[in-house]
Amino acid sequence: MPRSKITSTSKDLITDDGVLVSVIHGEQTRLDVVVGWLTNLTGYTILAKVVEGNNIQGTGTKPTDPATNPDIVILPIIDTNTSDNQLEIVIPQTVIAGWSTTPEPDQPVYGFIGLEIADNGIGNNQQIWKPLRGLLEVRYSPTEAT
Repeated sequence: MPRSKITSTSKDLITDDGVLVSVIHGEQTRLDVVVGWLTNLTGYTILAKVVEGNNIQGTGTKPTDPATNPDIVILPIIDTNTSDNQLEIVIPQTVIAGWSTTPEPDQPVYGFIGLEIADNGIGNNQQIWKPLRGLLEVRYSPTEAT
């Protein structure tokens, strides 16, 4: 069987795809997450955050970096039954309240969203997974106009 060069980067053993979560300014919604590799979340630590992107007001372009002094929002987690592998991430209606930019018609603003799940191991015996990461897109809403 032929083998590839040791420096070949054709296969990634840990793969993921970045996600786009699109919400409307002032909307409060939940993301249902099923943790497919686990059957029971008892004893796990779950953390979700949004970090404000380096948005340029009025452009609607996707940032490639966090803001210089980003607003960081810890997202609430709802897990009413830890003996299964399902949870909900709450995107609060105030998620961009501390951001320096706001969405305009056809010009959204963006943040970076991520989910972390850690087991109860200690030191080298602990595993920490990051199964969701991507962009949070916040679109304009006339009801939020002041």
